[in-house]
Amino acid sequence: MAFKIKEEIQGKLNSICYKKYAKEVERQKDCYRQWYLHNEDWKREKFPLLPEEIVVFADRDGIVEEKAAGVMAAFFQAHPYVQIAYADEDCIDENGERYAPWFKPQWSPDTLDCFQYFGHYFAVRRELLADMAEETWRKCLTDCSSRACYRLLRTLTRKVTDSKWICANDREKAIAPVGRVLIHMKEEKDDVENEASFLEWTGRAAADGLRELSVSVIIPSRDNPQVLRTCLSSLREKTTLSMGDGPQIALEIIVTDNGSSAENKAAVEAMASLYDFRYLYAPMPFNFSKMCNLGAQEAKGNYLLFLNDDMEILQQDWLLKLLEKAVLPHAGAVGAKLLYPDSDLIQHAGITNIKVGPVHKLLKHHDENSYYHGQNRHIYDMIGVTAACLLVSKEKFREAGCFYEGLQVSYNDVDFCFTLYELGYYNIFRGDVALYHHESFSRGDDNLSDEKWLRLLQEKDRLFGRHPSLKSFDPFYSRNLAVHSSLYYPNFMYAFEKRDYYTEVKRWKGREPVKWQNGCLIVNVEHAREEKKLEFTERGDVYWIEGWSYVLGMDNCRYARKLLLHGPQGTIYEAKVLERYREDVARILPRQKQVELAGFVCRIPKDTLPKGVYTVSMLAKDRCSKQKLYCRTEKSFQI
Repeated sequence: MAFKIKEEIQGKLNSICYKKYAKEVERQKDCYRQWYLHNEDWKREKFPLLPEEIVVFADRDGIVEEKAAGVMAAFFQAHPYVQIAYADEDCIDENGERYAPWFKPQWSPDTLDCFQYFGHYFAVRRELLADMAEETWRKCLTDCSSRACYRLLRTLTRKVTDSKWICANDREKAIAPVGRVLIHMKEEKDDVENEASFLEWTGRAAADGLRELSVSVIIPSRDNPQVLRTCLSSLREKTTLSMGDGPQIALEIIVTDNGSSAENKAAVEAMASLYDFRYLYAPMPFNFSKMCNLGAQEAKGNYLLFLNDDMEILQQDWLLKLLEKAVLPHAGAVGAKLLYPDSDLIQHAGITNIKVGPVHKLLKHHDENSYYHGQNRHIYDMIGVTAACLLVSKEKFREAGCFYEGLQVSYNDVDFCFTLYELGYYNIFRGDVALYHHESFSRGDDNLSDEKWLRLLQEKDRLFGRHPSLKSFDPFYSRNLAVHSSLYYPNFMYAFEKRDYYTEVKRWKGREPVKWQNGCLIVNVEHAREEKKLEFTERGDVYWIEGWSYVLGMDNCRYARKLLLHGPQGTIYEAKVLERYREDVARILPRQKQVELAGFVCRIPKDTLPKGVYTVSMLAKDRCSKQKLYCRTEKSFQI
């Protein structure tokens, strides 16, 4: 009888553990669901009727939100200067589950010239259609993915922009995103891409009197003759300077050197005649901005290309493609995609200005994949591009005041791009141009020392002191997108992702629990390292411990885990962990039960533990019995 009662109690406890576990798995496996559950209160609001003066285009293959027309009506009513508005969207499966959200940037002329990024639900003021044959636009009302609709959109947007050049920094843009998901597509559709070719561009350029373009390539370098040689040889050997009957490009190369050793200086001088460049040797403390400005002062070209000495050219048409955009009146800085050498790992795919400041999106992700509607493939207007490869007209470079020499090491290119944006120009990233970037040859990694990290924070502070309106704001990155990830996720953060989440730490009472170590608890600590604060206002540096664990052959939903940290003089501290959904772990352990939440995260403030070396171990306790399991790892970190 007692055994039966015990078995029933055990069953109920198991059921409770499983339900909680399953609920947390569902919560963590779908961050988009969490996003829309927290961000769609507008569905309870009342909206006006859509007036006849507004024409809505809605793809017939999508499910339109019930209040979508009212949202559009309210948007046009609140923004009388808007002529064209477009909505965010997602996909929906046969079970009604929503996925693949597409959050749109503010008006991006070069992105639209590349592909139809307005998507499948947009609206225009009827007056824009007044001088067009009705059958021309009516057939596009329900087929937003057609090339006819794309051509219509390009015609309409040019009408708007021809009447008034829309400055990049104009807060009252005539073309604007609504910022709400108003249509759910039954399947993901391919983006409609521009059919324009280089031949069309070169023809336009010739017609505009641009048959002769001159480009000055400015390469700052010091004590890197071998790296510089790779850059120069690839530049000379792999750069096409004309295409068909298009504009001919006159190319000059200027190398600026702030104080190489006598031996390296002689090596660079010996290369000058071989690769035909001017060598400006001016010993001075390192100041990247000053080195670029020095080269620009001496440049004869009407376009300036700033190129790191650790760059390697990969494709013949790279400069032509950059110039294709740089010659446009609205263009500011134009940049390329940078890859780590001999790999497809992305180092740069444009600069995004998120909450913690300017970052490289898609960093160290494989370029063989296309991310978020071709962010690494298409042409995108962005807040900035890196000066490791940056093309700009000399006239606009001077208008922007050159590179700000008060930012000697970091953020000088971001500051320059911010200035161009504030002048009304669009900075453009070309995902169809790729170069190798042998990064860190020149000055190392900013993470190497506290001194360098402090300098980085100070320069970021100075950057936003010069551009306060851009603090935590990026017009080309939807506010609905993540501010904490290098990928394009919805802007929803779980507790373990928040930088203000700190783990409670306290002294462990007793000795190391080796008696519970029997080999059943498997622990893999992937990271145990210092995570530096990203802003002066943050509490301080933390130690970030992350990994995954499971109990061999048991139902893992039953186990509560904590870390034990073995410090100096035999002291032990205990720290709570947060569970993290790990689909990858579940995939490699198909025979283990309930391992989707095998991940664990722990963020310990640096000032809560005494200095010393700490070794990580884990204690797991069965919530349904008195069983305890223990595993000591070899992973350690030093405070």
